[in-house]
Amino acid sequence: MLSKHDRAVLETMLPSRTHQKLPLGLFDTGFETLYASFDRDAARTFRVGFRVGLWTATWIAPLLIRRLPPLSRHDRPTRERALTALARSDFSPFRQLVAVLKTVASLGYGADPRVRHAIGYPGSAYDEAVRS
Repeated sequence: MLSKHDRAVLETMLPSRTHQKLPLGLFDTGFETLYASFDRDAARTFRVGFRVGLWTATWIAPLLIRRLPPLSRHDRPTRERALTALARSDFSPFRQLVAVLKTVASLGYGADPRVRHAIGYPGSAYDEAVRS
């Protein structure tokens, strides 16, 4: 189960209504269903990396921009600055944890047929349904 803090991290990475052609955010795409499968089936090291990434984004990223944690207490622009600082950190494990977070989030986001249709991915099930 994703906590309020976890959701704040992930919603900051892929928020709703920020682009005209891609209005869906991560949690508009059924990410929680994918996450349940990921948490059950993914390799243990990948699951642990994802959880550590969420913890680091929640508790360490705000400190990198001189703000108090947790990340969820801040507005979206501040959360974005904190996550950007984490992704650009000189400490490579921080950058790697952000890559794990982005990977899992993008797999969930890209699995949604509406997203694939919006970006012009050919042959998606959504395209077939729209044509029928």
